[in-house]
Amino acid sequence: MGWKNVKEHYGITHIVQVTDNGMCIGSAYVHDIIVIDANGAVTQPHNGIGQSGQFARWRAAMEGDKAALLRLIEDKDTFAISLPVFTYNGGDIIEEACEEYEWPNVTHAGHLMYENRFSADKSQVVTWAKRNAAAGVELMTDSIADAETRLNAMKTRRRTYQSNLAKLCAGYPDPADVTTGTAPNYYTDYVDQQIADGATP
Repeated sequence: MGWKNVKEHYGITHIVQVTDNGMCIGSAYVHDIIVIDANGAVTQPHNGIGQSGQFARWRAAMEGDKAALLRLIEDKDTFAISLPVFTYNGGDIIEEACEEYEWPNVTHAGHLMYENRFSADKSQVVTWAKRNAAAGVELMTDSIADAETRLNAMKTRRRTYQSNLAKLCAGYPDPADVTTGTAPNYYTDYVDQQIADGATP
């Protein structure tokens, strides 16, 4: 998306960036005061924010000539300089380009260069990526341990309920079903579940 075309054409002084939701115009605190999709549709998702002043003027200008807006979006941006900058996504180290380093500048692709995600120093980005992955491993390991503890506690409670039910059904059996001539075998079900759980019934 031609984020630079849009920024320069409408004289936008706030941050213009490209996200998964489209081209966003906003501030350091609210990044998506105005959102423009690939088809040129303009929305303002936050009621009461940007409904007047410069944001309202920018939106009115865009919607006043949607064909012009769409051309700006579709036309390829041009840049005076291309400086290499690096970021990461999961296990991938990604090289992009920009005209000026550091936040709140954006890359040629329209990605806002957060200070802990983008750097001209590739080795720094590799360090960030490894640190992030290691933190993820630690978090998921702790989460799995917590989940296993909760699961084991629930299995213990289920065995208690199954034992109670089997005892009640043995002492106070249900009448045989008149259609099939059989009665529910709660105790067999309980034993089968105990075996499936790896416990001795």
